[in-house]
Amino acid sequence: MLAAMAICTLMATPMNADAASKSAPSEKKHSNATSHAAHKSSGDTEARKSKRDKSSDKTASSHRSRSKHDKSEARSKSRHSKSSAQRSSTKEESRESADNRDIWLKRAQESEIMSGKASWYGRDFHGGATASGLNYDMYTFTAAHRTLPMGTVVRVTDQKNGKSVMVCVTDRGPFVRGRIIDLSYAAAQQLDIDDRGVSKVKLEVVSDESGTPLQPDEAFFVRYNAAQGDEKIGPFRAFADAAAMHEALRQVHPEAEVVMDHAK
Repeated sequence: MLAAMAICTLMATPMNADAASKSAPSEKKHSNATSHAAHKSSGDTEARKSKRDKSSDKTASSHRSRSKHDKSEARSKSRHSKSSAQRSSTKEESRESADNRDIWLKRAQESEIMSGKASWYGRDFHGGATASGLNYDMYTFTAAHRTLPMGTVVRVTDQKNGKSVMVCVTDRGPFVRGRIIDLSYAAAQQLDIDDRGVSKVKLEVVSDESGTPLQPDEAFFVRYNAAQGDEKIGPFRAFADAAAMHEALRQVHPEAEVVMDHAK
């Protein structure tokens, strides 16, 4: 009996060893499979990360490209907007200029407010300030009017003797009822009303506030008497230029006057 148990024990030990030996490769395979799976998982993770990075780079590049395009388009729209605004402003100024010219033409035709009595002012006001900011000079051809804009040129015609003179509005007045214009001493002399003091006259607006003739085909001239007859110097599109020439000629030709005629 004892001998049989000993034999069984001896036979069991190799079998256990064989079992252990067979189990070991399985564990090794499992370990290798686990390591391979971990490596593969790590590789997949790195690949996905790389793809995400590339995708992020592409997205960022796309955003930068769109941003540059948007900025370029915004600059283009801004330039177009400014250009449109400038064209609109130019058109508006041109339209406003045309409207102003129409206003002066209309005022020139409204005879009911362009006729009345004229007076003049002289030495007591000579050198004093005027509403335009210029000092009053009684020897220049200027006038005071209550409403016409400063710089407007008016032809004043005496209804008694038919004489006329052109004056530039540089002051406000007269403030006496029934009078429509106050002339400088030089202008009153040319109409021969310096002795009378007051005379009935008719006014005609011939320029806008810049002294430019209302009619595009007209201009100012300076007329004077010469040995061969009347002579004219011009044309002048600005009344100020004609007035300067007039002042220069009056030293030799006191009868010189500013007139309006068709431009050559």
